[in-house]
Amino acid sequence: MIISKTEKIARLAYLFGLLGLIGLFIGIGLSVFIEHMQHGDKYSLLQFSISELGTYNRSSSALLINGGLFFGSLSLTMSALFGLQINRTITGRLFWLALIVTFLALAATGLFPLNVYHLHIQAVSIFIYFGLISALLGLVNGIIMRQAQYMLPLVFAGLIAVIHGAILTWPYWGGSLGENPLSEGLLFQAIVSQSPKPQTWWLSILFWLSIITTWLWVLSICRCYFLPQGQSKADKPKPKI
Repeated sequence: MIISKTEKIARLAYLFGLLGLIGLFIGIGLSVFIEHMQHGDKYSLLQFSISELGTYNRSSSALLINGGLFFGSLSLTMSALFGLQINRTITGRLFWLALIVTFLALAATGLFPLNVYHLHIQAVSIFIYFGLISALLGLVNGIIMRQAQYMLPLVFAGLIAVIHGAILTWPYWGGSLGENPLSEGLLFQAIVSQSPKPQTWWLSILFWLSIITTWLWVLSICRCYFLPQGQSKADKPKPKI
């Protein structure tokens, strides 16, 4: 069976996407597990941000999570680059370009942890903004496609838009962030670090939800965009002898 160039690129996009997802899952999962084993009930995702988990002087598992974020996100960037190559629509290309910037920003959060404070804040802000943009473009692209196979990515794109929208509008409905509650700098600082810690740190929780939902969204994109639809591996016709 002859495989077309488009199918080859789609397979590469799928493999790089899965590799990136595995890297993110292992890095973040092991870090959370190690911190919980070391600190027990004192460690809670409700009170510790993902940025604090990657801070070298605070977390013993910082190297794991930063490595997972960096290498996993770079692999997702490669997947999005391949996705860009096989897309022919304007909205589709804009969608993949926005995803590329989103994943590069996520990689930068691992490359520049909270120890490199200002660069980390910039990376987080770009991830939030372009995550919202890519989600909105994903919604537009999915609606234009009008195919049932894109329904799951459409749902996750909607969730990403809601989560990132909630983060960016937090100063309007979530309470004051100091003397200047509408300051973007204060907003992104409040996502990664707060002292004293609130009992329930909503901005950090929203950021955790963003990472988890983005992971699920990319998984659905890999499955629905890069794999042939309508037949499973077992149903694929076998080559004739």
